[in-house]
Amino acid sequence: MVTLGDALAQTSSQLPAGGTGSTGSPRDANVRQVVLGIISFTRWPVPPARVRLCVVGNTDYARDLLAAPAGAASSGSAPPVDAQRQSVTEPAIGSLCDALYLGAVSDTERRQVLASLAGHPVLTISERNDSCTLGTMFCLNVDADRVTFDINLDTVARSGVRVHPNVLKLARKPGTP
Repeated sequence: MVTLGDALAQTSSQLPAGGTGSTGSPRDANVRQVVLGIISFTRWPVPPARVRLCVVGNTDYARDLLAAPAGAASSGSAPPVDAQRQSVTEPAIGSLCDALYLGAVSDTERRQVLASLAGHPVLTISERNDSCTLGTMFCLNVDADRVTFDINLDTVARSGVRVHPNVLKLARKPGTP
C-alpha cells in the first residue's frame, strides 16, 4: 500500500533518464509521477473503475502519460488510469473524462473546454502555470530536476471532486513565492 507520504515524496523525486516505463525525458517521467500522484488522492462522487485521463492541446510533458499501457495503476489502491488524447473542440469532454491534462491552447479554446466541463466532476491539471488563474485546479511548474504545482482553491471547491487535504497543503497558491 502506498501512503500519502510515499506519494508525496515521489512528486519531488528525480528519475534517471529513461527510468522504468519512461519513453520520454526525465521531465516527462516526473510529470507522470506528479499527475498520477494527484489522481491517486482525488475522489469522485461516483468512484470510477478506471480513471479516464484526457490530454488536450499541445503538450510538452504528456508523452509518458500517453505511452503508459491502458489501465496503468497510479498507486496503491487507486483505480487504474487510461490516458487518451481528446480534441479541444469535443463538446462532450465533461462526460468523457474524469481528469483533464491541459496543454497549450488558445484562450478561446481554454474557455470552451472549461465550459464543457461545467457540471461534471473532472480533475483539471495544466502544464501551463498561467492556467491556475484561468480555471484549472492544478498547474504544474516543471523544472530541470523536479515538478511542483500550484493550486486554484476556488476551482477545486467548485469542481465536484475532493482532493486529500495534505496534497492541497503541498501546493503553492497562485501569487505566492
